Amino acid sequence: MNNYVNPDPNTNPASNAAMYGTFAACCLCALFILFIDLRIPLGVATGVLYIAVILISLKLSNNRFTIVTALICTLLVWVGYLGSPQNEVSIEVVYINRFLSVLAIWVTTILTLWQRNSIQQLHQERLEHLQSKKIAEIQEEKLKVLKATMYTVQGIIGNFLNNLLILKLEIIHNKTLSNESLHTLEAIIQDTSQRINNLTNLEEVREKRMAGNVVGIEYDAAATSMADHRTHDKLARKFSARR
Repeated sequence: MNNYVNPDPNTNPASNAAMYGTFAACCLCALFILFIDLRIPLGVATGVLYIAVILISLKLSNNRFTIVTALICTLLVWVGYLGSPQNEVSIEVVYINRFLSVLAIWVTTILTLWQRNSIQQLHQERLEHLQSKKIAEIQEEKLKVLKATMYTVQGIIGNFLNNLLILKLEIIHNKTLSNESLHTLEAIIQDTSQRINNLTNLEEVREKRMAGNVVGIEYDAAATSMADHRTHDKLARKFSARR
């Protein structure tokens, strides 16, 4: 068993200590069981006690270590057969007890490793499920923010187009735009550009309810809403007066 354990010097010292502790416990337990086996006459299935060594080896997550431990325990079962005191029990009973001990060791090894692999697989599936659920939540949140952004941009562009519509009606009615209307148009363009820039440079996303009960993004609601109403009312009054 010494040749099997070759720890990586870069691993965690606590992990190395646990590995050496498990290795030492397996060795001591196996030697103690062998000592008992060598003192008890043939015919007693003391080899079954090696199951305890298999269970101790499971403290390490390496399946190969448990398999190697089972092989060594199997060898020790037959070493005990060769060194145990003779008894009046027939040789057939002795062999049956030894084979039952070996069978118990390997059944325990196979079942415990199978159970551990099943638990690890279930744990991995649970992690994948949680990861996929987290990804779905992130995608849903991104879509929500995207929709809010598009609704906000739609509101900004909608206000801009409404103001342009009034200026268009003025052009149709007067065949031209006054200097005041040109300045107003320039101010509308600058204001719309500033709002889009403010939306681009947001450091946090705060939601707000917009017309139609849709969710938009709060970027400067009070100022922009008042400015929209003032500009729109001003253009509407001016166009009505000129008519």
